[in-house]
Amino acid sequence: MLMKLILFSVLSAIVATEKVRYDNFSLYKLHPANEEQLEFLKDLHENGEGLDFWYPPTRVGDYVSVVSPPDMKEEFENSLKNRDIHPEVMLENIQEAFDAQLQSRRKRDTNATRELFWTAYQTQDEIIEWFHHLAQTYPDVVSVVIGGRSYEGRNITGVRISRGTGLRAMFLEGGQVGADWLSPTVLTYIVDQLVRGEDPEARAATEEFEWHIFPIINPDGFEFSQDSVRLWVKNRRPIGSGIQQTFGVDLTKNWNSQWGVSGGSFTPASDNFIGLGPFSEIETRSLSRYIESIRFRLEGVLSFRQFGQRFLVPFAHTSEALYNFNDVLTVGRRAMGSLAVRYGTQYIVGSSRNVHDGATGTLADWVKHRFNPTLVATYQLRDLGLWGYTLPVVQVQPSCEETFDSLMALLREARFTNML
Repeated sequence: MLMKLILFSVLSAIVATEKVRYDNFSLYKLHPANEEQLEFLKDLHENGEGLDFWYPPTRVGDYVSVVSPPDMKEEFENSLKNRDIHPEVMLENIQEAFDAQLQSRRKRDTNATRELFWTAYQTQDEIIEWFHHLAQTYPDVVSVVIGGRSYEGRNITGVRISRGTGLRAMFLEGGQVGADWLSPTVLTYIVDQLVRGEDPEARAATEEFEWHIFPIINPDGFEFSQDSVRLWVKNRRPIGSGIQQTFGVDLTKNWNSQWGVSGGSFTPASDNFIGLGPFSEIETRSLSRYIESIRFRLEGVLSFRQFGQRFLVPFAHTSEALYNFNDVLTVGRRAMGSLAVRYGTQYIVGSSRNVHDGATGTLADWVKHRFNPTLVATYQLRDLGLWGYTLPVVQVQPSCEETFDSLMALLREARFTNML
């Protein structure tokens, strides 16, 4: 049995043989009200062993989402109280929320078919089987494609969707973070709507563009989060050897654009370890080659990840409006307005430098700098930190629906402004 209380800072060294549980781990939401409080939280983020920051401290007034193990709660709460920081306890026991996520999946498994449903999170095997089912059912529209392989030898599986030839290309990806179960499910919903949906805009989108959609580009980390460590973030490549050996690199920061400038760690044991260099990981290298293979037709690239409710426009390393930043910002704001219509979900639109953590080395920044497609952005999906990775399954389908609404609005607004 793994030790009862596992410090998050050493999770990256685990080769788990049993499923790690998070009984009585608590989720807090904090709001730093001044620079002194912000600097304290930043120091905790960098040096606070045992605390897991789901949403790190970035600026005064922005929320911070952090998980504490049970043996640290009293000390953590006292340290906040001494600095006049008033925490909101969002969940006293995050394991109960994780159990509920899995329970909904087991209910679905008892009635398993080759179809997917969006009332629960989906497994990798279900998604891949469904992709092959779609390709067999709609062979003139859908084909299964492989974007590369993972360290452990899994395929990075996606689909290509089009109702024409020689079309401009749209590339969508998710599942870079192992613990993120929402973005893969949202992307399979988008696939379903593009292939089988009744929305005339969706059909027109497949007649105008060729869609390349990869729901899980970190298949090893995603599988490890299912089987062993629910909050696993990175891929699963061993780093180092012996007692110093750790596992994994944060793929969201391993792309060759301002790599290592800000927002990541050079410490292998950290959850946000950026790797030994840009494209040090087979997953980012191989997928970059796939993107390069369609570069001459590439019109748009959208990344999806959980959570934060942001629509981030390149670039993270500067506040300067580079390339067509202002045009994408305008279109993004209008599209996020459309996203809010159905359920009232509010997104913030801007560059990562201005409205998020300023982490560099992202796929979106790399592809914008390397090939300059017209429409490039990163979705941070639900929610704002109330649930984080414990997002209840009742919010899965609404997340899918509102995100698809915004995608259609992005295309509509981009055409209206003559971007596409």
